[in-house]
Amino acid sequence: METGGEEKEGDKLYTWETKYEKTWEDIREDADGLLTAEDEAEAYKLKRRKLFQHSSSVRLGMMRHMFVIVDSSQVMSDKDLKPNRLTCALKVLEDFVRVFFDQNPISQLGVISTKDGKAEKVLDLNGNPHVLSKTLCGNWSVSGELSLQNALSLAMNGLKHIPSHASREVLVVMGSLTSCDPGNIFTTIEGCVSEVLYRMKVLLMAK
Repeated sequence: METGGEEKEGDKLYTWETKYEKTWEDIREDADGLLTAEDEAEAYKLKRRKLFQHSSSVRLGMMRHMFVIVDSSQVMSDKDLKPNRLTCALKVLEDFVRVFFDQNPISQLGVISTKDGKAEKVLDLNGNPHVLSKTLCGNWSVSGELSLQNALSLAMNGLKHIPSHASREVLVVMGSLTSCDPGNIFTTIEGCVSEVLYRMKVLLMAK
């Protein structure tokens, strides 16, 4: 007994202390308020970090940024749609603006017109549906040919500064079957889709 007592007195820590090695110091509280070991907590944080990292296919749908490209070339004066193609297109876009902001109240829309082989920004990205409706109801003229390449390049310049967590989109409304472009339109489209755009849609009114 005396020998056992001397060995115990020579130890710095009791057996029950050295066995657990103060494991309570490794206990942490995770994001859900549950207690977990430090190693498990780190693994949990890493898992959540990977889960919430935004990839190129993930967007916050409520934060949409879209440019609408309107064909204002001479072909939009055709009367196969009464009174003409351009008037019908603008009327449909008015309804689209109303529905768009009903479903995406904090999103933004911009309008680009293309004619005479050029592209012009009629209205920059705007979150006010009344301003957009007024723009679409304004005086529009038609002439020359559209340039889809110039219009897309102008839209890209307006969208490239938008953060990657928000969607960047282009809607093209056109009645012409041809495009008067300064370069290769297919190269421009590939660059838009791979580098900037999340989605691009084309509404063709030609017959």
